[in-house]
Amino acid sequence: MSRHEKPTSRRDFLREGLRSLVHAGFGGVFEKLERVGELMERGEPKPAPLLPVLSCESRALHPLLSAGQLSLEGCGALLNELDIQGVSLNDCHLGSLHPRSLEHLRESFHRYGVAITGIMVSEPVNLTDEASLSRRLDEIIDRLQAAAVLQAPLIRLHLGGEREDELFERAAQFLQRLLPEARRRRVRITLENRDGVGRRPELLASLVRATDPRWVGVCYDFGHGAPERLYDAARILAPYAFHVHAKSRAFDPRGEESSIEYGRVLSILRFASYVGALSIEYLGDGDPLEGVRKTRDLIRRHWRAY
Repeated sequence: MSRHEKPTSRRDFLREGLRSLVHAGFGGVFEKLERVGELMERGEPKPAPLLPVLSCESRALHPLLSAGQLSLEGCGALLNELDIQGVSLNDCHLGSLHPRSLEHLRESFHRYGVAITGIMVSEPVNLTDEASLSRRLDEIIDRLQAAAVLQAPLIRLHLGGEREDELFERAAQFLQRLLPEARRRRVRITLENRDGVGRRPELLASLVRATDPRWVGVCYDFGHGAPERLYDAARILAPYAFHVHAKSRAFDPRGEESSIEYGRVLSILRFASYVGALSIEYLGDGDPLEGVRKTRDLIRRHWRAY
């Protein structure tokens, strides 16, 4: 090498090596690797990291919020007292999506060491109602922006419609329209295993794989689906889960949930290397705070890391 020549960087050396292999007939995988390298060089956004904390759904506190016994801004102090480090906010509890209001709300939680683990979009999207889709798309983009301001890593959607045979294709198209907005804000999109495309675990997992599993994942709810398929659904969906609703309604004398084997479900999540929030969603009778406490203790009995 002449002393006037610029030394070849390691990146240039690797790139030239890949190009040589491609020209020599080893296309395929090397071309894919080169495209990955180009994406990295262009600085493609990465999703915000998931939050591996014990969380609580604002829906679990809805009886207190709706009765005026608790304000959303007061939830941070309450969750800190309950030794719960995260909160997932249902958009029906957000009074305003104005950035200043959201910043004030974010600080009301962060002041007490409580992270916002997600924004739950409450109104389902009817994919077969063409007249409303543009409006719903705009509304969800507003929720993506709210999540970014609140420093929440994800939003949750329900995608449904009347014609089940068309749901997969329509859901994929709708998500492709949303993905550029999600990437711009570094906020992930999750789909809950409920009605519509979430009713069958296999269909939901296929939809995630068909879009972009870095940005689209599952909001896995313990309590949804056919009881006889509860644990099959957990095994199918756990590898794609970004957020988990730890659903509870009643407890036996040992403190176990009366209809869900928490130890079994949490073992499936552990085996799948789940790293997101476990978010308590107590919807039973009686005192909601007592239900949240019992669910908290049950989770920690079976998964001490939380």
